[in-house]
Amino acid sequence: MVVGSLCSRPAVSVPTGAPIADVARLMRDRHVGAVVVTDGRGDRLRTAGIITDRDIVSAQLARTADLSRLAAADIMTRNPLVIDEEEPVDGAIAHLRARGVRRAPVVSRDGTLIGLVSADDLFAHVARELVAMGEIIARQRRAERD
Repeated sequence: MVVGSLCSRPAVSVPTGAPIADVARLMRDRHVGAVVVTDGRGDRLRTAGIITDRDIVSAQLARTADLSRLAAADIMTRNPLVIDEEEPVDGAIAHLRARGVRRAPVVSRDGTLIGLVSADDLFAHVARELVAMGEIIARQRRAERD
């Protein structure tokens, strides 16, 4: 299985100039803990950074500025981990672990943003695989009884 089949599509994204107050409202309204900050136009959005709910809280505390005066580019994590849509799940898990992050933008081969993968997405996939493995044992036991 590859990451492109598991990621949330489309990624919730904002341009670099978006006010942080708007970003926070978008996150609340879309029920997400992160947004991808993009540059580019139309279907060719490129990942410039990522903002998590924790980044917003930290920026508010550190800068003591009104969130409406801060833009996405001011607080985003630059050069975030970006994962190719063809990356196998185990590779994505290894990349997240190595960088110590829970979310990563997912891009097509040409670098266009297509989605966001989270540790939650990967946990759900691994859990389904474990259940399938458990079913093998259960079926074997039933076959042995019959």
